[in-house]
Amino acid sequence: MIRMIQVLGTASDSGKSTLAMSLCYYFAEKGYKVAPFKAVNMSLNSISLKDSSEISRAQWLQAMAAGTEPSKFMNPFLIKPEGMGKSQIIVKGKSIGSMKVEEYYEYLKNNAEVIIKEALEKLSTEYEIIIAEGAGSAAEINMEGRDFANSYVSSIYRTPAILISDIDKGGVFASLYGTVKLMTNSDLVKYMVINRMRGNWEMLSSGISKLEELTGKKVIGIIPYSEISLPGEDSLNYNISSIQNDRICIIKYPHMENYSDFDPFYLLNIGFTFVDKDNVDALDRCDIIIMPGSKLVAEDLHYMEKYGIASKLIALQESKTIVGICGGYQMLGRRIVDRNNVESREGETRCLGILDMETEFLDKKITGSVNYVLNEKIFSGKISGEGYEIHYGKTVKNMELPFAYIDVEPEGSARGNIFGTNIHGIFENREFLGNLLHRELSDYRQELIKNVGITSKLFTDNIDMKLIESLIT
Repeated sequence: MIRMIQVLGTASDSGKSTLAMSLCYYFAEKGYKVAPFKAVNMSLNSISLKDSSEISRAQWLQAMAAGTEPSKFMNPFLIKPEGMGKSQIIVKGKSIGSMKVEEYYEYLKNNAEVIIKEALEKLSTEYEIIIAEGAGSAAEINMEGRDFANSYVSSIYRTPAILISDIDKGGVFASLYGTVKLMTNSDLVKYMVINRMRGNWEMLSSGISKLEELTGKKVIGIIPYSEISLPGEDSLNYNISSIQNDRICIIKYPHMENYSDFDPFYLLNIGFTFVDKDNVDALDRCDIIIMPGSKLVAEDLHYMEKYGIASKLIALQESKTIVGICGGYQMLGRRIVDRNNVESREGETRCLGILDMETEFLDKKITGSVNYVLNEKIFSGKISGEGYEIHYGKTVKNMELPFAYIDVEPEGSARGNIFGTNIHGIFENREFLGNLLHRELSDYRQELIKNVGITSKLFTDNIDMKLIESLIT
């Protein structure tokens, strides 16, 4: 028998991921072996695991809360939007290429049920409880027959569900009522939770009573509003910095990805300023410029050229510290050779030429967790850490010093105050980030674990957990 609870939402960013994380934490604290699960996740924030599988950062964080090793079975389908109606499709941790919307819907129609069920059955052999998170709204009636993250998962084992809605967005009663009335398998919704409540919750009492009467579902929790920092699930959670720091600028091109690289700037209260076509002059005032990953490097280079960001970077290269991550690193080089014409019809993309290196695009995606040691010729002392790689491009013709070493093999490029690397998670390295900012910092991973615990307890302390526990007995 599979013991599973499903967390559904009235909309995206309603609190599903955080509630699922909190339940993982709660049941793990009680001694259960717990696994998170999300059948289909659309997100640009992913992480590569020890076996080179790629999954959403949200399920990685939930696995951390559960105290278990993250696995490709926890997120069998990951969809990474690329723009122009296309997305890269990750199935069981591996990319199967880019597809148009109608193509991946057809792929899901033909393959999703078997793959999702296999993943759940695999997890059920290793774990006692599965906390399954839905996607978007549970009442997307235009998705009938294609809603594999919500209604299909519900239907496999008739899984009991908790429905959460964010009152801070407004219309919480209508959202909960409308979702229950429109969604498939609404009988499986056992309880409702209201998230991000400001002020006195007793003001909701009459509305809750009416809602319970209309839906036949009990509201078992009201979660107070909180600004505790946690990694976001997708780019929507990273629109602005909670702290505006004009000394650190991050170039925000249209196809920026892996926003999670900047979680330390949120969680450690460092802050930054996003720079795009509307505030290019901010680059003049900063000390550090960061070029993040990109889904479409050639298009983002064109964007920077069109709006004067590229010329500004070239002009400022001697006076600023510039760090390029993955696609941002590739842009810092001289050119990208693309023999398969994935990124450029001409087979070659001219880059900024700030670093004397070139990139060649490959058919095969390079993924995997890595252990690295920073180059001691550049950074004093032995600075090591763990990160991960997710990229297609391979560095070739590198005339610069290595930024780091992975298993004694050189990685990345460095010259003076310019650094480029394919290692995601590099800013989680306390010593590297401290050297960059010239200040002492807290340990990111320790702070993250602490915030996971605080947030999880905030949720479960304000929910009738005895009723939720009854769903798995």
